[in-house]
Amino acid sequence: MKRLCAVLAGLGVAAWSVAADTSGFAGRVVVEWLDDDPFIARMKLVEDFAFRDPAGRNWRAEKGHVLDGRSIPLLFRDLVGPPFAGEYRRSAVVYEVQAHRMQEPWRAVHRLFYHASRAEGVPDADAKLMYLALYAGGLRWEQPGSNCFSHCHTAAQSLSWMPATTPAEVQPVVEWIRQVNPGLDQIDRRVDATLRKPGPHIFGQGFTSPIVADPEGRAPSQSPEKE
Repeated sequence: MKRLCAVLAGLGVAAWSVAADTSGFAGRVVVEWLDDDPFIARMKLVEDFAFRDPAGRNWRAEKGHVLDGRSIPLLFRDLVGPPFAGEYRRSAVVYEVQAHRMQEPWRAVHRLFYHASRAEGVPDADAKLMYLALYAGGLRWEQPGSNCFSHCHTAAQSLSWMPATTPAEVQPVVEWIRQVNPGLDQIDRRVDATLRKPGPHIFGQGFTSPIVADPEGRAPSQSPEKE
């Protein structure tokens, strides 16, 4: 199958905003579709791309990183849509790269998606629903040096999981967001009080072994516990 190079996010090169507290994108999302897996759609970034958040921090997605959308949970797809839909495509790319790396706290990476989607033009209410979907069902991970690594999984290079969450479980939160327009901290607290299996330890999620990230940038594999 012939590899296809595609530009996914407009033709103009976005420059950084002058003001330090203004978020924005730099570069274009340009990918090359890969044909090495007939069952999983994968694409490789062929240009550097980045997002600057409202605090002035740069989140980079470097050339060569492989994307497959598996860091985006099924809950997001149920509530919002496909991983790389046009209105939040650039946000999803930066988010997936950071989720694959697991170098920053997962909470910060989830907030990154919210700020990026707002910069991309997504209305605030919709951006908060996307944030809800990621916070409630998205990838979470332990950073090296945490108690989970030092006491339980000293041999693991990386450790991640996804909360066991259903659309029905978070539907009341969806309706609450639409009615109240809460802040992100309020959403965090509401979801924390709602989830029955949030982690952080993966054995509370129904997994029998640590979930280890693919070193080549693929999302973690999950091994369901036998009944």
